[in-house]
Amino acid sequence: MEGTLKVYASPSYEIYGISKNPFVELASEGIEDIESIHVYQEVDMKISSIISDVIGNRTSVAFSIVGPLGMGKTQRLKSIGKIIEEKRGKVIYVKVDTTDVLKITRDIFAALKPPRERTNIFIENLYRKLGFINRLEKMLSSLEEYKSRDIAEMLTQQLSKYSYSALLLDELENMMGATEKEKILFFEMLRHFISNMPPGTVFAFASIPEAYEEYSKQFPAFFMRLHYEFKLRPMSFEEVVELVKKRLSKVRTKDTSDPIYPFTEDALRLIHELGKGNPRQILRLLNHVLTEAVKHKFDPIDEYVVTTILEEPKSLEEYLARIPHDFKDIVKVIVEKFEGGPVSYIEVAKELRIPGTEAYEKLEHLVSLNFLVGDPRGNYKVPDYVRKFLKKGKEGVKE
Repeated sequence: MEGTLKVYASPSYEIYGISKNPFVELASEGIEDIESIHVYQEVDMKISSIISDVIGNRTSVAFSIVGPLGMGKTQRLKSIGKIIEEKRGKVIYVKVDTTDVLKITRDIFAALKPPRERTNIFIENLYRKLGFINRLEKMLSSLEEYKSRDIAEMLTQQLSKYSYSALLLDELENMMGATEKEKILFFEMLRHFISNMPPGTVFAFASIPEAYEEYSKQFPAFFMRLHYEFKLRPMSFEEVVELVKKRLSKVRTKDTSDPIYPFTEDALRLIHELGKGNPRQILRLLNHVLTEAVKHKFDPIDEYVVTTILEEPKSLEEYLARIPHDFKDIVKVIVEKFEGGPVSYIEVAKELRIPGTEAYEKLEHLVSLNFLVGDPRGNYKVPDYVRKFLKKGKEGVKE
């Protein structure tokens, strides 16, 4: 007898009066009209006021945005860029993804190049004849040729062609692994640039606190040039409620008297506590809880439901089965390669051959979901109940 194929429909979010899970998208880059769901804090008002002053008075400004991963640094840099672009200004946005200072500097200047059309090719050839491109290429050919002051002056010269401009460097912590010489050359170039920025220019960079503290000790002359330093704070419970309201309102298919339905306030209070006020961790928890709740048609999603979804598994197999798909490799490495830990995010990154920041972010997310335990020294391990499963497994093998 031939078997029959069974097709199972995915649970519908319509039971909650919404068309889909609004917490799936975490990063601001993937969301259109991000401003409509952004929860504004004091720092946003201050940055907005500063940018308005730059535009209104044709001044220039340099500042830093500091906060742990997932706190909204990228979103704020992108918002600055959008304001400058609306004024037909030039925006250079570079996500630092290497320790190679030559590449980072090339990326900065590459953003100044227009599309390769006939007119632009003519201008590029003219620049080459005048020596601009040749000089730049020579200075970026090796660290020995890298002239910080000259490169900064060339950048200033190019941006002075625009009424408004912005140089935005994201994830500057990824430069921490660069050699001392590379970092000195790069920060010296930025220091000269800040000292001679054209009117109407914004320079801003984002970094995690650990890297920011290290850089500030190494390069005090550069940090003295900054006009402002913005340290992002965790979200308050009230801000989490606003976040949930805004996200849910975008996907509502039925009116409700309670704007946070299907969640209760107690559920959100617990999620806020577990996420430690970190927006990305909170969004991941909301995504996970809503995804699981709809499968069982929990209604409403209260504190008990959240606790049930996040309760301890009864076996190693159940523990591993609960790990979200994108995080299974990390947990398996810790369980199988490092015998449950403790292990640093650097060791995990090396084993999986992924960037350190990616490993760190995923490990922190697993901690927020109670799948792992972290410590102040930056090590991670499985919870005690999982260690008991591992111990039982070893004893079974010996017998």
